[in-house]
Amino acid sequence: MKLKICGMKYGDNLREVAILQPDYLGFIFYKKSPRYMESSLNPNELMTIPERIQKIGVFVNATNEYMLQESERFGLDGLQLHGDESPEQCQKLKDAGYFVIKVLQLGNENFDFSQLIAYEAYVDYFLFDTQTPQYGGSGHTFDWSQLEKYTLNTPFLLSGGISLENLEEALRLDHPQFAGLDVNSRFEVEPGRKDIDRLQKLVSKMRTPTSKN
Repeated sequence: MKLKICGMKYGDNLREVAILQPDYLGFIFYKKSPRYMESSLNPNELMTIPERIQKIGVFVNATNEYMLQESERFGLDGLQLHGDESPEQCQKLKDAGYFVIKVLQLGNENFDFSQLIAYEAYVDYFLFDTQTPQYGGSGHTFDWSQLEKYTLNTPFLLSGGISLENLEEALRLDHPQFAGLDVNSRFEVEPGRKDIDRLQKLVSKMRTPTSKN
């Protein structure tokens, strides 16, 4: 079971979170987000992260030129696309050698998973998040039963309102392509600053023998 901790913003907090050895750390390059990190983290701080932890840049409707420029500057391993990016855009980023995650927002109505077929060859993970008027960060869950209709072969990460209170329910999700969790706002003391105690409890629970590997 993979773990991605998203919305890292501060150097001291980044070093504390990295000790927990998540699989991925997410850095938001979207200026409208309260977790926008370019003004508070410099590339050298990201270079201190152990190699086994992949650094993922989160972008919203950005140009490929900008994403590739920032990826090189900050030493990113992957790109998470949270907007209306096309399969062709994903293909170009994948061809450039980056790990690609495409985010889809699910609401209360039935989601048409067939629209994801065009992306399958060009993404490593889909990430299913809760539909909001803005892009991400709602702290709310969506109806996870909708995922029963997902039948593609690309693995997915689950996001949106995951907390210690609903963690066991999330880990019980029974789907062959369910690969891991993406957590953010429910494990913070303020936007961008993670609550280490809560994250330690999350990691401990996810890494018990009864959790999926």
